[in-house]
Amino acid sequence: MNSQQNYPTSVTNLPSLGLTLDILLNRQEKDWGCFKVVKEGEFYALYIPTLDSFKLYKNPKSENYKGYWRDSRLETLPDIKSRDEKPDLFLRNRSKQIEEKKSRTTIRKKQRIIDVKYRYNPCPEIYRLNQMIAKMLRDRLASNITFSPAEEIMPLVLATEVED
Repeated sequence: MNSQQNYPTSVTNLPSLGLTLDILLNRQEKDWGCFKVVKEGEFYALYIPTLDSFKLYKNPKSENYKGYWRDSRLETLPDIKSRDEKPDLFLRNRSKQIEEKKSRTTIRKKQRIIDVKYRYNPCPEIYRLNQMIAKMLRDRLASNITFSPAEEIMPLVLATEVED
């Protein structure tokens, strides 16, 4: 995989974009400045001059997100139920059993793993945006996560690139 480490992938280096991405993840609209967020059906679309638009869908019943890059001139929205359309950003939830050894007993606890996945994109700007959105979403999920210490270990929240 190509790595674009020479480009800033932190929103602290781009405060206006960071604010806009935060508004996007809060599912609010923003119609001022050069970065815009617009509600389109079940999606919130991010518009950045000279780039494709990013359509973000959040399941209303859970903390599950899907993001798609689309030509900003087209008015068709992604079909979230279609397996043919691969999202550029999505979540994978899984769990594993962990054994904790306490004195002479072994206790099995569950650990949830929430992985915010993003796809590589040959356009460096879109690739960096995928990384930034995934990291912001990871941080947001990690700060809002709840768990029962008696039954499970602290959930692990990751942001990783998809290996196609």
